[in-house]
Amino acid sequence: MFSISKSFRLAVLTTIAASAAVAGRGDDAPLSPALKAVQGVWAARDDAQVQSKWIIKGESINVNVNGEEYVGKVVVDPAAKPHPALTIEIKDGPGEAKGKSAKGVYKLEGEKLIINIGAPGLDRPADFNPDGSDVYLFELTKQKDAK
Repeated sequence: MFSISKSFRLAVLTTIAASAAVAGRGDDAPLSPALKAVQGVWAARDDAQVQSKWIIKGESINVNVNGEEYVGKVVVDPAAKPHPALTIEIKDGPGEAKGKSAKGVYKLEGEKLIINIGAPGLDRPADFNPDGSDVYLFELTKQKDAK
């Protein structure tokens, strides 16, 4: 029978633990360029009819609209036609929103993010015209102090 030195066992255990920690981190997955472009804190102008703040960090999104909070996962499809698409898979939100998806289109113009999105569970709008009572247009500005 052979013996393994204490320092060798420690080195092996440390390597295994470090490898497991790296493999277990989902937040280190590379983001697509389109998803990277919309990262940060976005808010409506102070004089906007609807007050909203969108926080996008990785694939996580937190949206506050007039005091109602929606939390979930955001998926962007920059190749969608006729406009890039955005889908929020809602994990937590008011009323019957939880478990549904909110689908929209978006465009990024420098520090301005424009999103036209349907109410959770409805179809994706085709353009940036907020037709109907269940389609919402958000004109958001990137916040400099993203805390």
